[in-house]
Amino acid sequence: MSISQASKNLVSVASNAGPSRSLERPREAASEHRENPPTPLRAITSASGFVFPAIWSFPPFFTLQPNPSTLSHQLTLWTNLVLSWAAHERMFMLNCDSPEPGQVFHNKSIKRKLLPGSMRTLLSHMAQEGHAALDPPKQSPPTTYLIYWRKPDEWGQMIYDWVMDHGLATSIMTFYEITDGDMSETTDFREMPVPLLRKSLETLVKKGRAQIIRGEGDSGDGARFF
Repeated sequence: MSISQASKNLVSVASNAGPSRSLERPREAASEHRENPPTPLRAITSASGFVFPAIWSFPPFFTLQPNPSTLSHQLTLWTNLVLSWAAHERMFMLNCDSPEPGQVFHNKSIKRKLLPGSMRTLLSHMAQEGHAALDPPKQSPPTTYLIYWRKPDEWGQMIYDWVMDHGLATSIMTFYEITDGDMSETTDFREMPVPLLRKSLETLVKKGRAQIIRGEGDSGDGARFF
């Protein structure tokens, strides 16, 4: 489902459902709403060129809703939005406890922010759907996530194609050379964190296309491609 389609569904639920299913507003926000006419929802383009959809200007969007049906629509919206934004900004990891986890979680123009607890719920949902993964895997509370705007197998294939295109088959490349070397400067996997790189290379290992060579520490590890 696209962001625009899910947006229409969520706003429709907010407009037409009964009190138990509507997107809830704090009482002070409702009072403010009566005093000031609502601002029409509109898309917003960030300084980096990312276009936030109109739903991002809808204040209740930043409060996770108690009704399961409404929440399901809302989490779908947030998932699509975070993946699109992360791809545009090339964000590989998110930290729920960061004071500024990313512009997508804080719309300053309407003074709304997705709070850490809600962000944990969202990223946990994304992990369950295969769009994120806890890293490291065991955390209490869950805080840091890899974001899969491309899945590890997609990254693995992209890296493999890049290696083959540069005639590097059978050669050993360090992890640093793959993600931070001169040859990878214009690639989408530039500066990819080691945990995501390792997961991506492991998909190639399973296909018999690569071998991970252990070195001294993560930075010393490397891979040979076949």
